[in-house]
Amino acid sequence: MKKIKPLLFISGCVFFMAPAISATPSGTLAPTVVPLANGGQANIAVSNTDPNLFTVPGDRITAINSLDGGLTNQEQTDSGGAILATVSKKPFTFIVETERGLNFSIRAVPRAGVGRTIQLVSELIGTPGPAKSWEESNPYESVLVSLNRAVRQGQIPDEYQSIPVTSEVLSVPAGLRATAARVWTGHHLKVVRYDVENVTLSARAIRESDFWQAGTRAIMLSGSVGQLVGGGRLQVWVTTAEESR
Repeated sequence: MKKIKPLLFISGCVFFMAPAISATPSGTLAPTVVPLANGGQANIAVSNTDPNLFTVPGDRITAINSLDGGLTNQEQTDSGGAILATVSKKPFTFIVETERGLNFSIRAVPRAGVGRTIQLVSELIGTPGPAKSWEESNPYESVLVSLNRAVRQGQIPDEYQSIPVTSEVLSVPAGLRATAARVWTGHHLKVVRYDVENVTLSARAIRESDFWQAGTRAIMLSGSVGQLVGGGRLQVWVTTAEESR
């Protein structure tokens, strides 16, 4: 595999050259994250005594179609979610459609209890959205710099969507442990912030290249970290591109 050469290094950030490219029902439990591919199906437990809230992070639900009449009520929220109610005691199926063209088949398994908040998390890369125009109408280097500076400062670009962590994994050298903490997605690019810990008792030299993997377009470390003490932590932002997945 041909390794991509570094493009730019600014304030703890290294880039790699590549082709251009609200309301929650009261009493609900903590949100349940359900990773789903577009067109996928999932079995999900729902309350048949309280309303349930379904959302698609980074997208808006536009339609809910119950195939067998299991839903007794459905209501859209201002933030793009859907509040669903049922009194059914038997499993039933409904289809969720979104503004970005995603659709999911949900087999609901009713149970008595407080309403649930369900987050259907799907890969938004390549779906229609404002990030496409921003990424493709600006120089590639400028997009990478602006994007990484924004997420480092805790300012999500308007064109990007924050979605829950699902299966994001970062390969790290022996003695380090990485945990995905935040995910932002655009049209071609995706940024994941990892919390990295030195699980040994000895200090370790740290370089951006330690976190390079196939498809990486940018790596940024918190601060000017050259060495991580034993038990120390740092944050690593990794930007990958659509064509790598």
